[in-house]
Amino acid sequence: MLTIGLGVGLFAGSQLASSRAQETALWAGVAATVVGMVMFAASRPEPDGDADLEPDERSRSTPSGLGTRVEEILRTAEQQAADHLRQAGKDARKVRARAEAGLWVVLRQGDDGERYEVARLESRSDADSVVAALEARGHLQRYSVAPAAEA
Repeated sequence: MLTIGLGVGLFAGSQLASSRAQETALWAGVAATVVGMVMFAASRPEPDGDADLEPDERSRSTPSGLGTRVEEILRTAEQQAADHLRQAGKDARKVRARAEAGLWVVLRQGDDGERYEVARLESRSDADSVVAALEARGHLQRYSVAPAAEA
């Protein structure tokens, strides 16, 4: 394009007699070349960056397909969170069971026949001492000691 524009400008300029007219013709040719290049560049389609994507992936990369992809991600995150909560519950029950395996509970049997927890202690001898102290008060309730896992 540049060559054609310059050629037209030089040809038209050589046909004119004055050097000022030749210079004007040359610049007119340059201007015509620049305008032609701009028009050529504007008429070319932009390369499609998504051309190498699969049709499903192409729809996900556009704003219209973004909502579907976000919903899939959120659904997966919710499922993973539920799995983590279930596993955490199982782990908590195991930890509690291990912690309570070494504990002893002091129980009081009420007038209604129900048993109520009075204290949790780390050793059987401490639990027996609490029972002895409570029975020494002279109350009519009955006290007993049991492993925490059984209470």
